[in-house]
Amino acid sequence: MQCPQCIELIDNLLIAEPTDAEHVEMVRHLLECPDCARQYALAQQALAAITPSIQLRASADFKERIMHAISSATAQQSKPIVRVLKAQTLYIAVTFAVAIALMIVLIPLFIFGPNVLRPKGISALNLLSEASAAEAKLFSGTELIHMINEIIVTPVADPELAQGRWFPLVSLEANGKPRFNQLALSAEANKGYTVEDQSWYDPPSGRFTRILTVDNKPIFANSFDGKNIYSLEIPTTGKAKVVQNPIVKDFQPPRSPAEFLGIAAGLKSGLDVKDQGTARIEDAGKVKLNDGTEARLLKFFGLPQGGPKESEDNYFLYTIREDNNTIEKIEWLLKGQSLMIVRRVKTETGQESKSGWDLAGIAEKAGSTTAQAGPLIRLDMIIMDVAVEDMVKKADYPTYIFDKDPSWADDRKITDILDIGSPPHRMFLITYKAKDHRHVVLIQSPTYNKMLGPKVKEKGKVIYTSPSGIKVWDIQGKSAWLAQILLQSARSTIQEPPVAEPTGYLLETPDGTFPALAVNGKITEEELHTLIDSLVPAK
Repeated sequence: MQCPQCIELIDNLLIAEPTDAEHVEMVRHLLECPDCARQYALAQQALAAITPSIQLRASADFKERIMHAISSATAQQSKPIVRVLKAQTLYIAVTFAVAIALMIVLIPLFIFGPNVLRPKGISALNLLSEASAAEAKLFSGTELIHMINEIIVTPVADPELAQGRWFPLVSLEANGKPRFNQLALSAEANKGYTVEDQSWYDPPSGRFTRILTVDNKPIFANSFDGKNIYSLEIPTTGKAKVVQNPIVKDFQPPRSPAEFLGIAAGLKSGLDVKDQGTARIEDAGKVKLNDGTEARLLKFFGLPQGGPKESEDNYFLYTIREDNNTIEKIEWLLKGQSLMIVRRVKTETGQESKSGWDLAGIAEKAGSTTAQAGPLIRLDMIIMDVAVEDMVKKADYPTYIFDKDPSWADDRKITDILDIGSPPHRMFLITYKAKDHRHVVLIQSPTYNKMLGPKVKEKGKVIYTSPSGIKVWDIQGKSAWLAQILLQSARSTIQEPPVAEPTGYLLETPDGTFPALAVNGKITEEELHTLIDSLVPAK
């Protein structure tokens, strides 16, 4: 077995065990390769942190021999093979409006799965993956854990930037599934505020409480007391209230609480280095924290290279503590200007919530809470697997579908997403997963119609027009870049990263809309024409 095959098995440990034959070959390779042995040890650590109940099949003797191989490995490797485990990840729809967002410089990228070239020296990707594992480990003990974080909306002069900031917000439903929401962090120009984010988690029982407040007024709450799920509902008019829903029969608390509690809540908890050509992580040096602890700074660029110039100035700056590898702070910057900061205030054990696991402590306070200017909770940022009829009903613009599935792809899936650039409008992601990996993605959005279409018509070129009048625009020099973004957006359904050179086009329909098309690979001219010719209005 060679390193790539071994790393593939290690990458998949969280979702599938190797076969007996693969297991034997992997054992032999790990005993000979310190790099892969080190990654296997990281796999064991992540499994223990995220899914402590899972038992690996490795024998005690095998583990001992692997640890011996790791300890005897040289500290420096000329070409380290860096791999990061796949945890169960939440792909929030941040990337769907990315192309537009960069033109108006509004929307950050939180959830891009980073794709980095093999780093020189200290691995920035490795540091971030270790921080992800450290965050998960905070919730894997036996004592109740209490976390306090702050989301600081910093004053900015640009009114569009002041209104455009937001943060993913995940709540748990009574069926055990996550509900993806948006914390819209709008503000007036040159004004800011702070959202306090408190979480309590009891590892043995899986009970949790999460409460967000502004000026001591609750704006979001979600909890589980072992029998019921509780949520704070704040209507546009009328009083807020706490809603109780009994859990379903087969309810299971999430295995990875760090995905919806703590400083990285709502952010992607697993990073996959196998992706190529999209986001990058750079080591930005060291800094000393107020308590004297040294920390490492990491720049996280959510976009592939080769896009608009502004994308290089739009990044997240992670501050990772060196004493325990946890995340101290996440800051969103644009051209050196801080737009928003998420920082850890306190982590302690044994401190129960005064609001209780049933949110009884905020019920009275919540009654006086009303929808307000500033932070706003928009529910259902993502709804998976909707029908064509649902898309047509919810869309307030003409939508299109392929009346014939691509000949090389499987059945269609439609995802309904909040259009971040034009709320409360919705955008729709149509995906076809293909056995030959040439997955097809079609995105339709009011923001694309309003902003991307006119931009492309200024600089693009029509390369084909279907008999029904649908034009195919080639975005000269940017088509592959856009395709990578669209394919990355669809990873929750196609479950693969984009290839280095995908195919991408912007379409123009007779209705004046501009769907965006991407294929994870190359297609022939005949395949493209057949695909476009089958595009018809959705009914």
